Amino acid sequence: MHHIPQLFSSKEGLLTGETTLAEGLGMPLSFGHAYMSLMICVSGSALLSLNFKEQAVQRHDVLVLAEDTIALLKRRSRGFKVFFLLMPKDLAAEVAYQLPNPLFVFLHDHPLCVPPKKDQVLLAAWLVQLRAIVQTRTLYQHIMLRNHLQTFFLRIAEQIPPEYQGSQQFSRKEMISWRFWEMIGQQCRQHRDVKFYADALNITPFYLSQLTKEFFNDSPKTLIDRQVILEIKALLSYSQLAIGQIADKLSFEDPSYLCRYFKRQTGLSLTRYRQHEQLESGQD
Repeated sequence: MHHIPQLFSSKEGLLTGETTLAEGLGMPLSFGHAYMSLMICVSGSALLSLNFKEQAVQRHDVLVLAEDTIALLKRRSRGFKVFFLLMPKDLAAEVAYQLPNPLFVFLHDHPLCVPPKKDQVLLAAWLVQLRAIVQTRTLYQHIMLRNHLQTFFLRIAEQIPPEYQGSQQFSRKEMISWRFWEMIGQQCRQHRDVKFYADALNITPFYLSQLTKEFFNDSPKTLIDRQVILEIKALLSYSQLAIGQIADKLSFEDPSYLCRYFKRQTGLSLTRYRQHEQLESGQD
């Protein structure tokens, strides 16, 4: 990562800070291994090319950049400065878990979000709270951070145009890709194999793999497994279900298979993860 200084690092791999982006003028912005980058202009103005479309950025404007977004800084004022938050894949998946699908479609098309004037004060207050959360190590830091980011994105979701609520015209590739994304959320408790989703979409697993690589930069199996892990984590964190009951609920053959699956995906045992989450949430 050449153009954003490493001002803060946490155990989740989160990185936040402020930068003028001066060293990145005329060059594609590099965000290291961040899965998603959130940037808020705190002063000045700039001209950026986002996926080859020029966009003027001013104070209070928000940039939500996916790992495959092509961002080029073309001009900047002397006082231009942005707050940045670089999010690793695991945290981004947790934040996205409760967010509506139309929001992802909107952000894919519009990585630059201009908040209405009435929301600028709210944005400034939200940013103050975010800085406090990431700079002060507390027992509930991870939960607070996840919830705070979800609140931010839900605010954007409330204001997206009506055409993103289902009537927008997409290419066939886009429609299949977003339908697959929606199906994962609906069906992953019963189905974890790629062939099930490919058959439901009337395409081959190979073609589905091509689409997910193009639109989500991941394989279908990776996307399915990531959603399943989020479902398991939610049940471990927010229910008192026994491991065997969770296995039944998520259509695993037996608790042992569920344990091996979770350990392979996360590096943690089910018991250790549940104990950690209960400790952070203050449960006995």
